[in-house]
Amino acid sequence: MEIILAIFLGLAGGMLVNYLSDVLPTRRKLVQAACPACNAPFNIQDYLSLRPCAGCGQKRSLRAYVVLALGALSALGLWLWPPAMGFWFGLVILTYFGMVTVIDLEHRLILHMTSLAGAVICLVIGSLQNGLWPTLLGGLVGFGFFFILYLFGVLFARYRARKMGYDDDEEALGFGDVTLSGVIGLILGWPTVILGLTTGILLAGGISLLLVIFLVVTKRYQTMNVYTAYGPYLIAGALVFLFAPQLVWWMLR
Repeated sequence: MEIILAIFLGLAGGMLVNYLSDVLPTRRKLVQAACPACNAPFNIQDYLSLRPCAGCGQKRSLRAYVVLALGALSALGLWLWPPAMGFWFGLVILTYFGMVTVIDLEHRLILHMTSLAGAVICLVIGSLQNGLWPTLLGGLVGFGFFFILYLFGVLFARYRARKMGYDDDEEALGFGDVTLSGVIGLILGWPTVILGLTTGILLAGGISLLLVIFLVVTKRYQTMNVYTAYGPYLIAGALVFLFAPQLVWWMLR
């Protein structure tokens, strides 16, 4: 019975991720979800049951099903192998980072409102887990380190615009990644924030390199025109140290 409850809570978290990912990037506030094809509002029964749009018949996206499945599996994993922070805090953190990941992958966007909410959540949980000062120092280091990288990214964007002869407003690193790094720093605390962000950077670099190689092999590579959402890699690096630190230390032995 307890496992069924855990799975149900994971599904509820997945529904919340789907809802926030549907409304926040376009509306910037909590409103009734609408069909992306015809903009007709969903009633709550149709939305929660993943029925097609009553107005145009547009089916729900594959993402909606994947997020629900991952939510249920994640909650089951938290229940069977509870992390140091416990089931409830773990579920809150996974739900929050799941929302940020989906929005960044679909829109290449990390909203300031979600970063602010994440800062509050991670400050509370981080302080309870690591203490107030390590939590604050972790947030400051995470934000400051990526803010420096952001400034270098601004310089690169200007150089790229000069080389191409026009400015397409693309950024090597968005300011949303800076705020997200601060949030990650709060939940990881000092000094684990260094390891978490480094892991995220290495993941981003390795996968981006594989993407460039693939594009070169398929003759679709264009210089200075390969972009990727950075947030999911940073989140992946953080999740490793939040939920599998023993595995990391065993691998580093």
